[in-house]
Amino acid sequence: MKGKPILLALVLLALFTTARAQLDCAANNLIPGDTIIICADTTFRLQLPNGNGLVTYVWGNGETADFIDIHQTGKYYITATDANCSIEDSVYVLFNSLILIPDVRNELLCLNVPATPLRASGLDLKWYDSPTTSVSSPNAPIPSTADTGVFNYYVSQTILGCESPRAKLVIEVIDKPNFNLGENVVIPCGAVGVMLQTVQQKYTTYAWQDGSARPDFTATEAGSYVLKGENKCGSLIDTVTTVTCNTKCVNFPTAFTPNGDGRNEIFRAGAFCPITKFTLLVYDRFGKKVFETRDPARGWDGKINGKRAEEGTYVYLCVYDDFMLKRELTLKGSVTLLR
Repeated sequence: MKGKPILLALVLLALFTTARAQLDCAANNLIPGDTIIICADTTFRLQLPNGNGLVTYVWGNGETADFIDIHQTGKYYITATDANCSIEDSVYVLFNSLILIPDVRNELLCLNVPATPLRASGLDLKWYDSPTTSVSSPNAPIPSTADTGVFNYYVSQTILGCESPRAKLVIEVIDKPNFNLGENVVIPCGAVGVMLQTVQQKYTTYAWQDGSARPDFTATEAGSYVLKGENKCGSLIDTVTTVTCNTKCVNFPTAFTPNGDGRNEIFRAGAFCPITKFTLLVYDRFGKKVFETRDPARGWDGKINGKRAEEGTYVYLCVYDDFMLKRELTLKGSVTLLR
């Protein structure tokens, strides 16, 4: 393992037999095979039969032991001599430092949608939950999708007994689009428009009613604006209405005709949005109150104390909480009663 060199005792005695006290002069080699592949970050001991003192060894670097510790890739030479003959041999030792990491692909998963086991391409895979832990599993983990976020997994492959570095596999869990453009928005007086926007979510595309593909939009006039967000986990459509600074929820007619023909009989507020607080007062030309209500659905029928009021001009005062402009407004005006 990296950082902890391991002394690998490749006991070639098992290949030649330790009992051999003298050289086999008819043999063509001392070391079976021309190449030995060793895992990187290790120390390799190439061991020959000790010969019981009857065989002498000389390595290419001048060492005379019956073994040599090898730390790097290269070709190593040995000459063995006994009373009968001398044999020369060589071997190429390759430290396998070029083991490629497994082929992995990052994945994008959806919140609370069950996932499948992670995938990687390689031989003898080992899965880890961190880049440094020594605990591994041959079984690919199944990532949790209970929470959004980024989660890392690590996997290696083993070739010819050598384990590769660990490849990092990134799993990201996302939610479907989630935004709210808010309630009605007021375009300030004197402004060219108002910015409608949402916090942009990764991997999400946006489309406004005109086809523009940004998470924000400048509304320059009163109207309805629609935004659609979409990603692999789902989609969401939200609508917001903009109004100009002088738009009011409540309007009043300038005249009404309580004459029994069934048309325009009642003087009442014309409201096109919710009203939570409302007071309407009507006065005659002398300042006497002739009608009062706190219900925007009620209106004045043109009668005072059950009697028909005179034709003429009357003054009204209305105080209400404007849903569009988000503030209390006071409306004053006049209305003409006609028979």
